[in-house]
Amino acid sequence: MSTVGPRQQLTSTATPTRPGRPRSESRRTAILAAAGELMLEGGLAAATMEAIAARAGVGKATIYKWWPSRGAVALEGFMVRAADSWSLPEGASAPDALRLLATSTVRLFAGTPAGQLIRSLAADAQTQPEIAVALREQWFGPRRAVAAEIIRKGIENGELRGDLDLAATLDLVFAPVYYRLLFSHEPLDEESAARSIEQVLHGIAATRK
Repeated sequence: MSTVGPRQQLTSTATPTRPGRPRSESRRTAILAAAGELMLEGGLAAATMEAIAARAGVGKATIYKWWPSRGAVALEGFMVRAADSWSLPEGASAPDALRLLATSTVRLFAGTPAGQLIRSLAADAQTQPEIAVALREQWFGPRRAVAAEIIRKGIENGELRGDLDLAATLDLVFAPVYYRLLFSHEPLDEESAARSIEQVLHGIAATRK
């Protein structure tokens, strides 16, 4: 969440300020943009605090005001760059929204450097606790939250079964994508994602009377 300083009181001698984003918000936006670009260019190894600070035109102390580690800022920057992959049309049904989430995730992983980046981060997370935490909080957490809300609304609207285990259902939606991404035992493409999500929907859809 961006941090904005106290509002200055204007007096007759105050210097007028130009309209636009507060300086702190502009800096935060520049930091996230720099982190996201570096992550896609060279992964976590390229997204050092020094490199992010230099590209954003800020000091490292400014970055540490908002993020506790480079893993946290790097993952959030990457997430901002990948935001289009989880944009959903208004009014989409729960089944359609889940289809879009699954296929757009595959499109992101297969069509951009993001797939290799997530594989690399998953490997780093095994030995670097801060990367594991950042991956859960900055990548998996927000995406699962979006899907969880879709499932809840689907249950309320009578589109999905009312007895679903939410955590298990979320795993069923995303697990096939990450399984193929991490092990490459089968192609990772939109067609396979579509087949997998149809199998999931077959099991979680509400029974029509």
